[in-house]
Amino acid sequence: MARSETRVMTNTDPDFYPVMGPYLANRTVAKSLGGPIWDDQGKTWTVRLDETGHALGFVAITARGKIESLYTLPGRDQLRTALVKAAVKAAGDRELTAVVSHSRVAAHTAAGFTETSHTANFTHMIRPAGGGTS
Repeated sequence: MARSETRVMTNTDPDFYPVMGPYLANRTVAKSLGGPIWDDQGKTWTVRLDETGHALGFVAITARGKIESLYTLPGRDQLRTALVKAAVKAAGDRELTAVVSHSRVAAHTAAGFTETSHTANFTHMIRPAGGGTS
């Protein structure tokens, strides 16, 4: 049996849509995140795959340095921090921002983000350049 793996991909990778397609415009995913996810050009996705190549969770980073769309399958919340840290590492040493539901704040905090403001449903966060964690 193959081991699970973390992959970085974009929507130009040949297996992007077979892996990510089931989550795009998915009502359950949108409800979990507070809105739908999009496969915009310039996004880099960090995806945790199981032994069969199906996504257990993922997070995206935009070309402008916004971390978004952090999602894990039910019962896989423990993957959130690892996914955000992997996305931060892939982004390099630059400022990053995120607007996340309150349930995802801890994963971002563990990856070096701090809260800048919040609303009833979301927390705005920033990770300054050079502010990464391992």
